[in-house]
Amino acid sequence: MKALVYSAGLMAVLIAPAFAQDQTQPNQADQTQPQNQTAPQTQTDPSKTIVLSEWRYDPLYASGWSVDQVFDEAAVVGRDGEEIGDVENIIFNEQGDVVALIAEVGGLWDIGDTHVSIPWSEVELSQDAARITVPVTEETADDYAAAAGDRGTIRKSETGQVATVEEDTAAGSGLFKATDIMGDGAYLNNNQRYGYVNDLIVNDGKLAAVVSDVRGASGRGYYAFPYTGAAAWTRDPARYDIPYGPDEVTVVQVFEYGKMQRKGATDQGTTSSTQPAPNTAQ
Repeated sequence: MKALVYSAGLMAVLIAPAFAQDQTQPNQADQTQPQNQTAPQTQTDPSKTIVLSEWRYDPLYASGWSVDQVFDEAAVVGRDGEEIGDVENIIFNEQGDVVALIAEVGGLWDIGDTHVSIPWSEVELSQDAARITVPVTEETADDYAAAAGDRGTIRKSETGQVATVEEDTAAGSGLFKATDIMGDGAYLNNNQRYGYVNDLIVNDGKLAAVVSDVRGASGRGYYAFPYTGAAAWTRDPARYDIPYGPDEVTVVQVFEYGKMQRKGATDQGTTSSTQPAPNTAQ
């Protein structure tokens, strides 16, 4: 089973109290926080903050791919094209480079399920992002398991080699898992809740955008913001800080998954692209 910490209908967003909440909830850390609580503020590098009026989705639509889609739909296959497992997680470094894939393989083999960390340089992602080819075979998977030991944490030095890991492996210093951010509450720079992180968009091997699922007067909408570095998110409390204010985000349009060229069959049901991001200022 996939070791994800969220689902597409993960939680209700608290930016508009008049709207009914979903039945599912965000990460546990968010459940005890009021909407405009006082919390430690992280600082992003101003030199990396893109002016939103100049922010364009075109490169993301042309060649980006959705981590959420890969989690839900992509099959892990061997070099011979046989399906051998599922995607469990994706590992990034603090600069946003994709460094490793964690996959569960072996379900069709006698060895049973094995979680394997594979360097991204050895991974092939299909054009539609529906197939991920890895250099793991039934014969070599046993070797990984025998040499694994206790791998409760994946470290930078290990992201360049294929090795088995625990199902709930943690990312070591300088690394983070996609699921460390996905599902976290999103906050504007005035500490105002702005939905939750629904997805990550990767382009050219780097984390290019963080997608927030926001509920406002126009209903549900997905809005993609530039990834500005690991300083934008914290593990405890689990939150992601969007380095823009309520007035700034109104220029951002709905992110339309249907326009992505590297996509599978699932339509994520976005609203009209002409609808700007809501201003949720009280």
